[in-house]
Amino acid sequence: MDIGQIRQGWWLEQMNKRYYRKYIEKLIAANPTNIIILRYIEKDDGFGGKIKDKIVLESQEVNIYERKSQREIVTDAGEITYSAVNIEKLLARYDADIKEGDVFEANNRRYRIKFIKNYLDICKQAELEVIEWQ
Repeated sequence: MDIGQIRQGWWLEQMNKRYYRKYIEKLIAANPTNIIILRYIEKDDGFGGKIKDKIVLESQEVNIYERKSQREIVTDAGEITYSAVNIEKLLARYDADIKEGDVFEANNRRYRIKFIKNYLDICKQAELEVIEWQ
């Protein structure tokens, strides 16, 4: 493989990323939700304890949707069963400032972000936990 082929492969990979990033932006724009994330950071207080600081991030546009999911449940006896549930998920741009444990409000609910995954630097997808109904 010569340097020209390597450059061409890199160029095609970048073009594919741009295409899919635009596609994700269109998906988000079809059903957008603006959220303001609260991030709690623990700092050392210098005496062996922790101080919890709250940081408010800028507004971000995401897509919140429901998806059917199947959960594996293992009992104490070792039996495995499966449970089908509806879960709420979040779809965000690849450069969104979102981390596991962040909290935000939308649709009259307060959510906590769980299980965040970055998909090939194209988008971020996370499962949401409802922590409070309003």
